[in-house]
Amino acid sequence: MKKFISVIAIMLMLALTACSNKETPPTTDNSSNTQSDSVTMLEEGVWPENEYTEGLPIPIGTVSWAMLDTEHGYCSINIVDISETEYNEYMEFLKQEGFSVIEEVSEEIKGQDYVSIGTLLSNGEKGLSISYIPDNFGIYISFEKE
Repeated sequence: MKKFISVIAIMLMLALTACSNKETPPTTDNSSNTQSDSVTMLEEGVWPENEYTEGLPIPIGTVSWAMLDTEHGYCSINIVDISETEYNEYMEFLKQEGFSVIEEVSEEIKGQDYVSIGTLLSNGEKGLSISYIPDNFGIYISFEKE
C-alpha cells in the first residue's frame, strides 16, 4: 500500500512540475538539487516505444511530453486532447491486456465543473498510475519489484 501511495505522490509531483514556471530563477542555492543525468525527455507528439510502454495500448490524444528515468525506473507520459469517453475506452483496453485496478479515486474539483480521476493498475509485471482530468491524461509506468 505504501508503494501505491508513493506512486500517486510521484505522479502529483510530476504534474505540478509540468505546470511550473521555468523562467522563475531559484530563490535558494539548489546546486545539490540538480536533475539526474538518467532523466531523458522524449519526443513530443510521439508515443514513446521502450521497455516500459511495450505491450501497452496507445491512447488516443497527443503526447505533450514524455520522460524516461532509468535511474529511478519509470517512464511518464502526458497526453492532451483526450475525452472522458476515450479515457474510459483506454481503461477497458488495459483491462483486456491483463491489467487489474488496484485502487481508483475520483474527486470533484471544488469550484470547477469536472472530476479528477486517479487509478492504480497492475498486471503483475508493470505498475501503472494514471490520472485524468478533462483533456489531460497522465500515465506513470514502472516495473514491479519482486
